[in-house]
Amino acid sequence: MENKQTANYDFLIGLITIVLGIVYGIFAFNIRRSPIGNPFAPSMFPFMLAGFMVLMGVIVLLRSNPTELKQAFSISKSNRDADDIKGNKMISITVLSGIIYALMFEHFGYVISTIVFMMINLFVTEPEKRIRNLIVALIFSLVVYYVFFYMLGISLPMMPFVNW
Repeated sequence: MENKQTANYDFLIGLITIVLGIVYGIFAFNIRRSPIGNPFAPSMFPFMLAGFMVLMGVIVLLRSNPTELKQAFSISKSNRDADDIKGNKMISITVLSGIIYALMFEHFGYVISTIVFMMINLFVTEPEKRIRNLIVALIFSLVVYYVFFYMLGISLPMMPFVNW
């Protein structure tokens, strides 16, 4: 059995959590004020969530050791194998496709954006099953759109050239 050392990324996780909490708080501050009742009511929960994220990030940061982060990177680099490299590639493609999805969503609508997002991610996991991946992406996107739009009454961004 292979003996792998564990890596401690707590310092990095604390920093990322603080940054995300601050960015989320900025976006929460930009939420429209309510014209009726308490003008800050729509942004209260997002503000609390942002504050909680920053607080948790600070706690993790204070409990961590920055020198362990350097050791963690060297440990993970020395313990890499083919499966780790493949997993990292899949994670990178998933993150990139998520960014593409977010950029496409408003311009191309829910259905097209979701089909593209799912196709990319399904092809990463099972590239040899092209037809099945296409069918799954199409059916999933259309069924979820139908459920949200017609059954729940929640409008999603429509396709730019088809108004349905």
